[in-house]
Amino acid sequence: MLKGFSRKEECQEQLKLSRWYSQQSSPMMGIYTSFPTGKKIHYYENMYWGIMPFYKGDELDLNDEKDIRDGIHAIRKFHRQSIFQSDSYLSLLSSYSLIEKWTKRFNAFKRNSKKHHISHEMSEAFQEMIAWGKWSLSHLNRRELEKMEQNARQKGEVCHGDVAPHNFMRLSGDTVILIDYDLFSVVPQDYDILQYVNRIMPYWDWSPSILRKCQDPELESLLRKKWFLIALVFPTDLYREWNRAFEAGKDQIKEMTTFTEEDLPFRRKFIKTIQELVKNPT
Repeated sequence: MLKGFSRKEECQEQLKLSRWYSQQSSPMMGIYTSFPTGKKIHYYENMYWGIMPFYKGDELDLNDEKDIRDGIHAIRKFHRQSIFQSDSYLSLLSSYSLIEKWTKRFNAFKRNSKKHHISHEMSEAFQEMIAWGKWSLSHLNRRELEKMEQNARQKGEVCHGDVAPHNFMRLSGDTVILIDYDLFSVVPQDYDILQYVNRIMPYWDWSPSILRKCQDPELESLLRKKWFLIALVFPTDLYREWNRAFEAGKDQIKEMTTFTEEDLPFRRKFIKTIQELVKNPT
């Protein structure tokens, strides 16, 4: 498998990260290797290319309970291998503020939703989605998250950043690895779990029961933390996909309209439960 980069430095950075995982006895990331010439990088058509073995396997199916469990277990193993205490590795990666990242996505969605002519029903749905985002951002404790992010930088915690089904590869049996180094960042590893939960829930009509079936004690602990519950209300996936749809045009907007209409009733019920729990903790 080949992967191209417009800048040589970017390719070199990815290869260096790969070397970190190649030192592990059972690497949880796909590892770059050498070309038949022995070189690690090949320049062709104004691009710098790295090469990785072809991993024969399948991406995860988030409709399948076993795949969901294996996915979160793979993330946990990846996290245990991804504590970078050397500046030579940490210097390759950026960090970010979750609140600032989400605020930008939220504002972009608000702007885009005003520019496009949509149905009355979808306009109302957009207002509800905006209300959820506003509620979440106003209830998240900025100092708490900043402290978490600072601690992650001090510990050298690395997040994958894109725990979507296509970035998991089941090689055989219970062996699942991750691929794609592109969005690695030095932030709390709980952010990967937050994103993974957001990926899972639409497949299961936002039923909390699927989270228990993950059989992950650390996730169960997170579900008792106020910041995590508040963050689950933020419809980051809808904002992301709608922003892409607005840019792509009519066909993508139609597809997202169908998805949103089907998803919203279930998500609404889940969010209402979360908001009540935050308001009246037991």
